[in-house]
Amino acid sequence: MPMRPLRGLLFVALVAISLPASAQSRTKIVLDTDIGTDIDDAWALGYVLKSPSLDLLGVTITDGDTAQRARLACKLLARLGRTDVPVAVGRRTPAVPADRLDYQFAWAEDFREYAPVATPAVQFLADIIHKNPNQITLVAVGPLHNIGDLVRQHPDVIPLVKRIVLMSGSIGASYYGPAAVAEWNVKLAIPEAQAVYAAEWPLTIVPLDSTSYVQLEDRDRERVRNARTPLTTALETLLRLWTDRSTARMTLHDQLALAEAQEPGRFFARCDPLPLVVSADGFTRVDRDRGHPVRVCLEPKRDDFMSHFVAQLTAR
Repeated sequence: MPMRPLRGLLFVALVAISLPASAQSRTKIVLDTDIGTDIDDAWALGYVLKSPSLDLLGVTITDGDTAQRARLACKLLARLGRTDVPVAVGRRTPAVPADRLDYQFAWAEDFREYAPVATPAVQFLADIIHKNPNQITLVAVGPLHNIGDLVRQHPDVIPLVKRIVLMSGSIGASYYGPAAVAEWNVKLAIPEAQAVYAAEWPLTIVPLDSTSYVQLEDRDRERVRNARTPLTTALETLLRLWTDRSTARMTLHDQLALAEAQEPGRFFARCDPLPLVVSADGFTRVDRDRGHPVRVCLEPKRDDFMSHFVAQLTAR
């Protein structure tokens, strides 16, 4: 029996064994974000860039003045030497009055060193999914304009998505009150959210029921600030632009969705399958008759997550 093919297979196997686990099993993701209004989006982008197990293939920008949001993402990527990550701009949507001014945009208003790609966000998503069938995890942490448009314009990609994880929805009680609410990322794009929740793909949500209880405390912020890396300096700058109130605390909504994409189930006591529908008024409701099965991450392990989150952000 010829031995050369066997030796070749053995060599390939030995190379695979010698690679670090992270190199063998990095999850390919695309992050869809409305970076620039709340502060957690920028910190979430920094978090994913420091992940040893996530391979960020692109960033798509959603909601409002998407070109302005894209400049912020591009500057943060450039500051970290990650201009290999393309940024694609989604369609502009009507501005919604915010409860605080978007001073984060000032940080990047004159930045022109790294620009978004010319391909619109929805086409970028369709293209990259086709190039990586059954390998891409979509993580969407803003209003679902881009992902909803993807479902409606390119339904052929739905079975080619490995997984989709959303910071989205409100099922029951949260830090904000005892009853479910029409969650921001759903109510700003209700038709799109309805399409996304009804699509036949493996969908996980991290709702307000979980995220609202996880805030960046002073001791955690101090650890990040004291790391004094290009990333942590940029994130602290943006945090200061986001608020001038010493009592303000960042809630880690988007980071928890990325943590679920990175290590499924690790940071939650429960991840229950629930039949969900999005109502016409933007609520995510359990409906045993009409609901589509969605994995819902509940009861966050706050201390475990924060220890992991800060360590990953501050790693050199």
